[in-house]
Amino acid sequence: MSMQKHLTVPDCHNRSVSALGYHLARREFLTGFEDGVIKWWDLETGQMTFSVFEHTGMVTQFLYWGEPKLLFSASNDGTIVVWTVGATVFDRITLNTSIFCMAINHRRHQLICGFKNQLRVFALDDKKDSGHLLDLRKSFTDRRHKDIVSSVVCLDTRIYSAGYDKKLIIYNTSSYPNSKTLQVVYCNSSAHDAGITNLMVVREYESTRLVTGSFDKSVKVWSQDGQLILKLPHFPGFISSLCFVPCVNSVWICSGVLSPSIFDPSSEEIVSESIETFQTHEIGHPLHQLVCIPETNHVIGFSRQHRDVTVWKYNKMGCVTVLRSKQPMECLTYTQKEPILIFSGHSDGTILKWERQQSSYFLYSHELFNMFETQSKGKDGYSNTKAPRKARRHKAQSAHRSVEMGPRGEKESPGVTASQITTQPPSFTRSVFVEELDLLVLAADDGNIYLWGFDDSLSSILKMMPSKKTQEQDKTRRSEVLLEQTIDRQYSPLEEENGSVTNRVSGFVCKKVLSHHIQPVGGISVVGRDCGYSTDYLISGGWDRRLCVWDLQAGVLYDTFSNTASGEGSDVQELACDGAILDLAYSPKRNEFAYSSSDGMIYIRHFSPVASEMKLMSVLQGHEADITAVLWHPLLNKWLSGSEDGTIRIWSEDGTQCEQILVTHGAVNCLCIDQVNGCIIAGVQAIMRVYDPDSFVQVQRNIGHNDSIRSVIHIPERTQYITASWDCTLRVWNAYIKFLPRSKEMRENV
Repeated sequence: MSMQKHLTVPDCHNRSVSALGYHLARREFLTGFEDGVIKWWDLETGQMTFSVFEHTGMVTQFLYWGEPKLLFSASNDGTIVVWTVGATVFDRITLNTSIFCMAINHRRHQLICGFKNQLRVFALDDKKDSGHLLDLRKSFTDRRHKDIVSSVVCLDTRIYSAGYDKKLIIYNTSSYPNSKTLQVVYCNSSAHDAGITNLMVVREYESTRLVTGSFDKSVKVWSQDGQLILKLPHFPGFISSLCFVPCVNSVWICSGVLSPSIFDPSSEEIVSESIETFQTHEIGHPLHQLVCIPETNHVIGFSRQHRDVTVWKYNKMGCVTVLRSKQPMECLTYTQKEPILIFSGHSDGTILKWERQQSSYFLYSHELFNMFETQSKGKDGYSNTKAPRKARRHKAQSAHRSVEMGPRGEKESPGVTASQITTQPPSFTRSVFVEELDLLVLAADDGNIYLWGFDDSLSSILKMMPSKKTQEQDKTRRSEVLLEQTIDRQYSPLEEENGSVTNRVSGFVCKKVLSHHIQPVGGISVVGRDCGYSTDYLISGGWDRRLCVWDLQAGVLYDTFSNTASGEGSDVQELACDGAILDLAYSPKRNEFAYSSSDGMIYIRHFSPVASEMKLMSVLQGHEADITAVLWHPLLNKWLSGSEDGTIRIWSEDGTQCEQILVTHGAVNCLCIDQVNGCIIAGVQAIMRVYDPDSFVQVQRNIGHNDSIRSVIHIPERTQYITASWDCTLRVWNAYIKFLPRSKEMRENV
């Protein structure tokens, strides 16, 4: 969900653009120039359809009147020209003084025009009984402004005007048809420290506010009755344009720099760094003016120096927000309990905990955790490990393809051992959050599994604080009441009841390190108590071909897979497969787990805490390259696998056959299941692709990353997908919403 560049019209005229507008009925946008020329452009193709010369002075503003499908153009030559759907002149009105702004008061059926030192109100005459579209005989003037009236807007029965005299004035209009006065409700003679250049209305679901920009390089937000709510100072230059874009609920602010600043009116924050619209903006000249077409979700902007016009278009497949780190991201997981926390594991052994701010869809706070701070560091406290990470990965991949067996079935490989890997901070490979234990499990390429959790020492102190129940029993203690109010504002009653509040606000520490693998851990999966076991187990598989079962609650190794090979001595142990284990997944329904191997096969085994009872149930074969992802689909009750061969395979429940092959046109790095509609989400190189689970047709394609996507998660509570990439970003996307076809009975009732 974002605004993305749609087209650019380069060097559209030999004079500078002075005004932008649109004609909705023709689906065209207009450019007015300093020499009075007006050009009409197709909104989708950017092709010029008309070029007209009806003004003798600079075009100052366009205004579209939707009901009769008419367009007004104003100029400093003192005329207003009215255009029809056929782009022909419907009326020409001479006012003999420069017109700087216009607005329609739909409630009173009036056109309001701003001039120098005055505001004039004209009655609209649709039938031209007076000879013009504006009844000049019924016009009246307000002279409270003492300089150019730069902006005028209408909201219900009120008129708001602002000018170069620093004034912000609010008028009430009369319902009497013959009234020729404006009643001043409010007048701020010094709304800014310099002349006001822009005034607009921001209408949200629950609030309506005014926003002004000025030559004093500041933007101010006002209530409907003129009370100052917020001031945004210190912009690089004067505010040349303000544009509210309703489809993404943001305000674009032009202030003399290459890219507009993006203001989120909900959180009252500048969110430019979290929005991708201008992050890849080409080097050029600053945008000077913007206009939004809310009916079509387009924004048009121009650069005065370069005479280019750019059109942006709303893309519901674009990302909602971009979260940036300083290191490539490898794995991703999140907590289901409120507040929802997102954890990203990085290539330098660091973890970032992300939490969305309650007031904004765009802004996230983050906290960095690093247990390897004693390692060598680069700038800003981050390990400069991007090149070593790639070298390490290349070396390890070469190793796991050429594994040799020793006399006791142990690995004798030229690959990277745990001691060798830890010369650089380890890179996290897989992650999962165990809700029952409030435990973050992170597998790494040094062969270790790290268990992170909330600091018990801090949470125990917080738990000593009075609970909500205690507070209600003793309302006489005012300090407890204040504490109750604080907790009520931040957390839900359910969280207070189950104690997760105190856990989640406490610190976050590495509680244990599980060490048994001697090469990178390729896959992990949790077998919870809800599957009928007395504790929570973790299955891990590594490039050392080992399968380990861990007791997560105790934090100890429970067992290691070690079947005795047939026909050999009892001291020769069979490892899990002939190649490195690259991924692993568990099926609660079948109590089976599958793991993919670099030998080109997927093995399905019965799960038991006793590793010797892990009976081999099936072997899946068909991929022609490394199988990077394996997954159980709980809605289809089938196994899924993704490979570097550019395919996703859907296997039968018992794993006896491949039922479907999806061609992805690129190496599959990761897979995820939409928990609501069952769609298959795949990270295919730098693109996220979403496939319908019934037709297996691609229903959504999201682009924006510029490096490999390493992990995808679905957060159904927010109807969002989140991707983590080697390009050092997390991107948040709107999830695919599947509309079910209406039944025959429903169609007949319509």
